[in-house]
This record gives sequence, structure tokens and C-alpha cells, in this order.
Amino acid sequence: MIVVDGKPHVRPCVSIPPDGNESNDWIASIGDLYAPLTTPLPLAGAPMLTRAHGSGEPRIAAVLRSEAPWMGAAIDRIADQASMQLWAGRPWMALRPMLLVGTPGCGKTHLARRLGALSGCGEALLSLAGVSSNAELAGSPRGFRHPLPAFPAMAMLRTGTANPVIVIDEVEKACTGDLGDPIGTMLGLLERSTAGRYFDGCLSTEVDLAHVNWILTANRIDRLPPPLLSRVDVVEVAGPGSEHAEMVVATLWRAVAADLGLPLVELPQLGRGAEAMLLRLFRNTRSVRRLRRTIETLVAVSARHAPRTVN
Repeated sequence: MIVVDGKPHVRPCVSIPPDGNESNDWIASIGDLYAPLTTPLPLAGAPMLTRAHGSGEPRIAAVLRSEAPWMGAAIDRIADQASMQLWAGRPWMALRPMLLVGTPGCGKTHLARRLGALSGCGEALLSLAGVSSNAELAGSPRGFRHPLPAFPAMAMLRTGTANPVIVIDEVEKACTGDLGDPIGTMLGLLERSTAGRYFDGCLSTEVDLAHVNWILTANRIDRLPPPLLSRVDVVEVAGPGSEHAEMVVATLWRAVAADLGLPLVELPQLGRGAEAMLLRLFRNTRSVRRLRRTIETLVAVSARHAPRTVN
């Protein structure tokens, strides 16, 4: 760790060896493409570790609890580790790898992604459903037609932080194939001692990935190998109940606005009939995923019939 302007930073790699394209006017060199990884990147999250007014717990936990109180078990883990970071004088988000286990559509992925957004660490999502190659995680080394750094390194590049939240969705649905084992690749990435000196085949150098925050999701764990389970905190989560319907609708409405890059006030206003329909849909299905799709459909239909003026 190094300090820049009084704040903790990490330089992911010292330098990137040349690949022979440094003088090529048509093809960018790997060193030029991924040069930001040789510069100090901030360890983010400090403001959200401080105590929230009135609750006594870290702000990140208080906000998540206000949005998803049914996720109390996972939020308790986040609160404990955020408090420990602050107590230890390490003002950045650093979580032990966590595996959220729950029924489809209960909001596991939404919570994980929200953690990345609220903390300021940024987030990156990778679904392993049906994946039978380790290339999605490990990237492609030099010599391939399209060399690409490992997924965590790309996440650091996109978020501009050294400790992004990486969400590995549906981890139990990964498969082992002739092109590598994604779970096997993940084992080394989850161990900070090995992730801190991860050799990236594309960059052709060691990269410090030790500060990445990993959140895995699964519907069941009986298909997951013991070596993986031994590296994560397994947290069983329940979906929201019918009593949370209004809160879920409001939270997803904000999430849709954020994904569109719009302030909430610029989304179409819900009529009483539409709002009642959404509440009834959730109470009948208890599916956060289905409710979100319905909200997105309502916004799309409204946009088609009432175009928004863009300056």
C-alpha cells in the first residue's frame, strides 16, 4: 500500500513488459492499453465505514439495512467487517469472500451490486451459469488473437479502484470443460496471499489482486466443492416478505433510474392502478427479479408513448 494525497492506494503492477507493438501505428500495445494498472489506484470506501447517525453501525450497513432489511444476516457480516477495518485504522472496504445462498429472485445479486455502488468501490458482474472455461476469469494470454487480462484486473481498470466488488453470479452452475475449470481458477483468486501475486498471462507480469472484494451467489451449495466452500463465508439469505412490498418497489424503481443514468424524478410517474398492480405482483410471486422486469417494461412502454426531451 502507498499513500497518495493522504489516501491509501495500491499499484496493481510495477510495469508491463513490451509485446512488440510499441512502434506499431495500427495496433496498440498491451502496455499502452492497460497502462492505468501500473499507476496507483485508490482503496475506496472510507466514507461509508463511518458510523451512521442514530444507529451506531457503519453507514454502508445502515443504508443497506434500510433498503433490504430481510437481508439482515448478510448485512450483519458486512457491518462487522467494516467496523473492524475502521477499528484497525484501515479506512477502505475490505470484506472476506462471501457466498450468498438463497432462492432465485430473492435479491442476492442486487444486494451485492448495491454494495459496490454505495461503497464507491464500483462493481463488476460475471455469471458462471453454463461456463465451462476459465477464460472468463483468467483472461487470455499473449499469443491469443485477442489477449485480455484477468477479469479482476479488468474490473479494477473499469472502476478505477484497487478494491472493486466482484459479483460471481450462479457459481454452482459452472462446469468443468477442456478449456479449464472456472472454480479452480477462482480458488487462487479468493486467497489474498496468492491473489496478491497473481501472474496475468496477458500482462505478462504479476498483478496485486489481493484487495478485490468477492461476493458469490448461488441457489444451492450441494454442488459446490469443499475447497471453494472453505474459502468463503456462507450466508443463507431470505427474500423479502409481502410486508416489504412497498419498500421493494421503491428500491427497484431507484435502481432502474440509476441504470438508465437518470434522476428518479425523470422516470414516468406511476398511476395508482400501476402501483397497485406492482404491489400485487410482488405479494403473489415474492420475486424481486420478476418485479424488476415488470418495472422496466412499464418504463419502456411509457417512453414509447411519451418520448422524453433530451437537451
